[in-house]
Amino acid sequence: MRFLILVFVSLLTTGCSTSNWLEPSTTVIKQSAPPARSVHSYVGELATQLSQYSRPLKPGASVAVTSFFKDNSLGADTLSNQGAGLSNQVQESFITYLTQMGLQIVEFRIQKAISLSSDSDSVLSRDIEKLKERHKFDLILTGSVSENIDSYTIHARLIDMVNSKTVSAASVSLPKQTLWGEEQVQMRDGLLHRGQH
Repeated sequence: MRFLILVFVSLLTTGCSTSNWLEPSTTVIKQSAPPARSVHSYVGELATQLSQYSRPLKPGASVAVTSFFKDNSLGADTLSNQGAGLSNQVQESFITYLTQMGLQIVEFRIQKAISLSSDSDSVLSRDIEKLKERHKFDLILTGSVSENIDSYTIHARLIDMVNSKTVSAASVSLPKQTLWGEEQVQMRDGLLHRGQH
């Protein structure tokens, strides 16, 4: 009798532990957020817009690409205060995309000679005294950046250097999160800003 009770109890406890066989198994798949876009991809979108909404360019037209600055700071101190960061990222990405699209990009920052240091070398400069020569180009790609609460709007213009007329224009909104990632506190214009996470 003890043996039957022992078998019965063991069947009950085993049954409790395997009761899941009656329920369908569910697997939870955790999807990660889609990868964040880069500044480079937003500039690619701008380059595509510029090419779609442009009148045909003369064959072999040469283009110079300048830095992009905040639209409310285009005064005398612009070059010294805004040269790094988003401005240069936009400029360099445009140079890449427009070259890949077949435009003749004029590299006006090229020096007379290669500069060497103990840990690097360069042929590009923004020092006027070191630049190779004056360059002629047919078009200039320039633009500005407008800051909004949670994004930057990048405005790009392709301008004919002969008559100063805008040949094409495009804009794209770049979320600040693209630049700042998941940071919850940011330093902007010398002030701390808390994120809305």
